[in-house]
Amino acid sequence: MPKGKRGEMMTQTTVILVNTKFLRNYLEQNKLSERQFAEMIGVAHSTVNRIMNGKRNPGGKFVSGVLQNLTDLSFEQVFSYNGILPKGNKKSKPLEEAI
Repeated sequence: MPKGKRGEMMTQTTVILVNTKFLRNYLEQNKLSERQFAEMIGVAHSTVNRIMNGKRNPGGKFVSGVLQNLTDLSFEQVFSYNGILPKGNKKSKPLEEAI
């Protein structure tokens, strides 16, 4: 396992990204505001807003909320992996910027 600057072991973490373009279109087609969507999946509106604007990556509560409450969507439609990075690396670009 890789070692950090001070010789301690670095943990690996998987970064999950949101396909914000797809999700925005889904919300628009279903006439859902960000606030309604947040209530539906059980997270704060500010969390949804930050994720949709690429300021943070989704956490487990967001991911599970989407998959449990929007059963017409699959993980692959809404989310993607960008690989495994050592914990503490800079935040990844949103998926739509990476493409």
